[in-house]
Amino acid sequence: MNPSTETADQAPPFRAPEPAHCAAPTSDSGRWTRRELAQLGALIWPGQLMVVAGIMAANAQPQIAQHFHTTQIAWFSLSFTLATIVATPFAVSFGSAYGKRRVMLVLAAVGLVGDLVTVLAPTYSVMVFGRVIGGLYGPVAALTLAAARDLFPPRKATVALGTIAGSLGILALITPLLSAWLLDTHGWRGALWFLVGSTLVAFTALLCIPETPRRPATGRLDWPGALLLGVALSLTIIAIGQGNAWGWASATVIALFTAALGSLAGFLISEMRAEEPIVDLRMLRRRATATVLLGSSLSQAAYFASASILIFLALYPSIPGVSDGLGWSALHNAVIGIPGGLVTFGAGIGVGRAARTVSPRTLWYAALVILAAGFVCAALYHSSQLQVITCSLVIGLGGGMLMAGQQTMILSVVTPQEQAAATGMASLLGQVFLTLSSQALYLTLAADSTTVAGTSFYRDRAFTNAWLLMAALVLTGLLISAAIPALRCTDDHVSEPADVS
Repeated sequence: MNPSTETADQAPPFRAPEPAHCAAPTSDSGRWTRRELAQLGALIWPGQLMVVAGIMAANAQPQIAQHFHTTQIAWFSLSFTLATIVATPFAVSFGSAYGKRRVMLVLAAVGLVGDLVTVLAPTYSVMVFGRVIGGLYGPVAALTLAAARDLFPPRKATVALGTIAGSLGILALITPLLSAWLLDTHGWRGALWFLVGSTLVAFTALLCIPETPRRPATGRLDWPGALLLGVALSLTIIAIGQGNAWGWASATVIALFTAALGSLAGFLISEMRAEEPIVDLRMLRRRATATVLLGSSLSQAAYFASASILIFLALYPSIPGVSDGLGWSALHNAVIGIPGGLVTFGAGIGVGRAARTVSPRTLWYAALVILAAGFVCAALYHSSQLQVITCSLVIGLGGGMLMAGQQTMILSVVTPQEQAAATGMASLLGQVFLTLSSQALYLTLAADSTTVAGTSFYRDRAFTNAWLLMAALVLTGLLISAAIPALRCTDDHVSEPADVS
């Protein structure tokens, strides 16, 4: 994934692509052709299938946990995410070298196999194995964004990226309704069979886009680095998840954390020596790039992880002394989420258009403040339908701005040659933070829970603390983002950070 073979001392001065608000006129008229609209449409479903799969999986978790009588339901999602983390850097590198369309088709085919193993699994262990295979589809989300930059003219790329990201709102509107119907009428297997069909549709859509330009790799891929990162994350989430049960000071937990730190150290050493590192440490030495990638990835992870909180709150029953859920049906919860989904979609498209005249950094700060406020609102007010809808509107607005704003920010701080590497790194960091924040979320919920017949039920304080945790993560992302240097327009219309050291 290293965009250049030059050493750090030989690297040319950093000059990022111009943001839309100070762009020089181009020959592109701004009018979309039918071919461009068709290509954009073909990228939306494969790119956002991860969102659909996440919603379906999250809604199905309660039924799956009770069917297999397991208290380890967290691994249903974590195994998928870990596989995505390991696969993403290689997928991005292969996409640059052999064409993003070709790589996405391979990943979609493998993901389809994983979906079939999952839905047909006779035991929970086999199901988790299927989720690992299915997680290899995950890098398609990053590759579709990178492909959009290759397929569309510069002045249309921002709108295309905002539309792809903003489509999350529509999917977040439709998918819960469909998921509710499937779960109510066909059970959890019905929901998972829908994912099988969805992956097949994504594969078909990818056949409709042209191949992207190829940029041959400059060295050998960093296989040891990817494996060490996966081991470090796996050991960490096991230690976090079992900390309460085994004791945080127990020899086993301490050994797990020690081994995780050792694997992380090995990963960093591997990155410094690799010809094609997973994480280009030279790129992260620039304050602008490092703050954008870290701040945006952490905040986005909190946004995605937070979806599980409302699902547990809404779908779990109200049992005095045991469970403080709202006891809604899946369909009722889906209907309640419609207003928030519409706001998310509109916010995503709005950011893509506003970025032409407003600084991406200003939009980004606004997104983080609104999202954090939405989480605090949900933490304090979640006992009635009106309260849930109101807080979801705020979260949806901040989330839509966040999803579209991340891509705009990345485009503002990297060179065109670095865009593919930066997108891949953002996806990798996002998955890493999602894994850790999800495990922290489950740990927070479990701290105020009661286990009955192999299923954990949560008290009101668990939901409050979980949302406050998500707000804290977003505010941490905001603090990191505060260090982003100001972007300015130079005389030759090329934007660069005020500080690139």
